[in-house]
Amino acid sequence: MLQLKDIKNLSELESTFVNKHDKLPFYLNFFRILKIGQLQAIFSSAKVKGVCGAKTFELLFCFRFISKSNVHQFMNSSMAGALGYGKDVYYRLKGNFKINWRSFLFGVATRSLETVKQAVSDSCKEQSGIRALIFDDTTIEKTGYKIEGISRVWDHVVSRSVLGYQLLVMGYFDGTFFTPLDFSFHREKGKNQKNRFGLKPKHYRKQHKKQRSRLSSGFRRKKELDEKKISMAVKMIKRAVAKGINPDYVLTDSWFTCWEIVKTALDNKLKYVGMFSKVKTKFTFRGKPMTYKVIRARNRKKIKRNKRFNLYYIRVVVEWKSQPVVLYFTRKGKNGNWKVILSTDLSSDFNQTVRVYQVRWSIEVFFKECKQLLGLGKSQSTDFDVQIADTTITMVQYIFLAVQNRMNNYESLGRLFENTKAEILEMTLHQRLIALLLAIVQTLQEIFEQCDSDQIMEKLIHDPAVFEKLKPILYPPSNKSGLIP
Repeated sequence: MLQLKDIKNLSELESTFVNKHDKLPFYLNFFRILKIGQLQAIFSSAKVKGVCGAKTFELLFCFRFISKSNVHQFMNSSMAGALGYGKDVYYRLKGNFKINWRSFLFGVATRSLETVKQAVSDSCKEQSGIRALIFDDTTIEKTGYKIEGISRVWDHVVSRSVLGYQLLVMGYFDGTFFTPLDFSFHREKGKNQKNRFGLKPKHYRKQHKKQRSRLSSGFRRKKELDEKKISMAVKMIKRAVAKGINPDYVLTDSWFTCWEIVKTALDNKLKYVGMFSKVKTKFTFRGKPMTYKVIRARNRKKIKRNKRFNLYYIRVVVEWKSQPVVLYFTRKGKNGNWKVILSTDLSSDFNQTVRVYQVRWSIEVFFKECKQLLGLGKSQSTDFDVQIADTTITMVQYIFLAVQNRMNNYESLGRLFENTKAEILEMTLHQRLIALLLAIVQTLQEIFEQCDSDQIMEKLIHDPAVFEKLKPILYPPSNKSGLIP
């Protein structure tokens, strides 16, 4: 039952409580539609004192949409009192190293893909037809040397090292929208052997330390901090294919274009398209090993102009470790800088290759929207397990918005985010109104002892005629704010 203290600060009810108060918004069906309840076994180790881990996750999922960026803000709000348990329930869930957040994210992602596929089956003409695994990384900047596993990492955007992590993300574009499937955090050892991970010894010693079972998911995620991003990307590709993801391409920027990833894509019967910039790498052209700059110079008279993309390009087929690949040298205008696109799809022309590579930008949009709208990387917890949990929650929130955006054709995720916040606020206000009604019922019971409280509540909540009679009391014409202060 809602607590009576929730009847405070109810002025928002003026604009939100209408006859549609029994409507279930889209977000209430999100967990049911995707059958996320079937994944609740993942949270079995987090059940404490009868509190279901899956239900706790649902509440954590809603925080961002009710303008509560963390547990502390939520616990200091009037909404927290309705639940009957304290902040430790949330912290235990997020800090539990036994929870397999990777499996949970993958389960939510695959269910969302299936849901959208069924919902838009009649509008296939809107799909691009390009299915791809996309890789990229972004810098997650932090403040505080005590955060577990933190290091100084190079941020190529600002061209300096910052305190934080490198976040590697693998997403899937199914022809309609981008879905994050997997991620890993990484740190950099640094060149100075005295300052491990770019930190002074006194700062490194103060980092949070935590004991984890060697067989736990948390232990494996912490160990990934020191793995190379290329090797993690290889593992992610194999894991995605093994679990039934069926893309056509693997797409990366120039940093991830290397033989290890290209070979992994080919071994899993996938095509690879990515930018290439490794100057010293040699390809076989006309029987001789050459760098891409030499190959471009040898073919400078074969320049063509593409009107569709307004680009000049040269197409050359070469061999890379005995594997035939296509190098597209492209530039904007006659005096632009040359860029190189490498593709293993020899059957595609320049238009198709560029169109495929453009899909890679969906992961850049993902990073921007997650950071601006959903607070990606804002967690300041010193516990690495909490960092993993918060990042997973952010990605599930993004999936939720992406699914709703695709099914309801919103103009942008930003606008959808604001509308979702308004809908969830409306739900919490309705709950608090019920608390007000409960207070009214208790008062009526004290005045009229013969009244049946259950009958009164049923009338108040479910009978529209009774609600219409209550409206003048709650919102008298002489007072626009009604009885609400």
